[in-house]
Amino acid sequence: MGKALRDVDMKVAWEQICRPKEEGGLGFRSIMIMNQALMLKHLWKLIQPDSKSIWINWILHYRLRKNTLWTFTGSTGSWGWKKMIKLKPFLKRGTQYRVGDGSTFKLWQDIWHEQGPLCLSFPEGPHLTGLPLDALLSTVIQQGQWNWPAIPDAEFNEFTSQLPPIHPNSPDEITWRLNSGKFSVQSAIELFQPRNNQVEWHGLLQGRYKIPRHSFILWLAILEKLSTMDKAWLSHGDNGCVLCDGHFMETHEHLFFNCQYSKRCLHLVQRQVRFQWPCSS
Repeated sequence: MGKALRDVDMKVAWEQICRPKEEGGLGFRSIMIMNQALMLKHLWKLIQPDSKSIWINWILHYRLRKNTLWTFTGSTGSWGWKKMIKLKPFLKRGTQYRVGDGSTFKLWQDIWHEQGPLCLSFPEGPHLTGLPLDALLSTVIQQGQWNWPAIPDAEFNEFTSQLPPIHPNSPDEITWRLNSGKFSVQSAIELFQPRNNQVEWHGLLQGRYKIPRHSFILWLAILEKLSTMDKAWLSHGDNGCVLCDGHFMETHEHLFFNCQYSKRCLHLVQRQVRFQWPCSS
């Protein structure tokens, strides 16, 4: 099976191989996606207000400085840091801000609003409202209610009409949209590799008494990736089936369902094991 696994990438796309077995893959982990999920874990810790990591404190004070992760646009830093910054859209997709007393969220720079950082979607906001760029969200919350300055501006009135609910008796909270609100590397992997529908035949390849090599060959056969003579790289003019004297093209459909020799073999096996083949393709 080892040689077959080394050669499988020549026949099946690596993306297909890394799919879960229930989705028609082999369940291999993609190193690239795994690395991205681990980098996303660092970014997730970076936006937690109660984090005490030395690395995070260094990033906050010497890399982000007066910015948040969401408004940071710097191009300096190590190769790894630049790679992590590029994953912000995935982090934003999985992050949910829950407004509490507003004491930790930044008014203009955090993504507590559906429009993202307001200093980017509404850059004139700090100037029009007189609220500084580093103002906390609690500045516009009074007695558990929104308390924004009255400004005759259409764009300002539009985003203030779409404000999220306030939970005044609890602190601000950042939750993960997946995995019941708790971040995990596995749930981060699903951001980069969304789940697909399960295939109906995945049960044929799994089980306590299944021989791995046999399951692997069956997997290739189901995907029509065996080295049959109809493949372009094996074609040499005579592509007939070697089991029935070359009267028909050697394809997966022919070998497993239409070849008379294969049918006789299956009939003999059926008689020996006394097994009824299911009536399905």
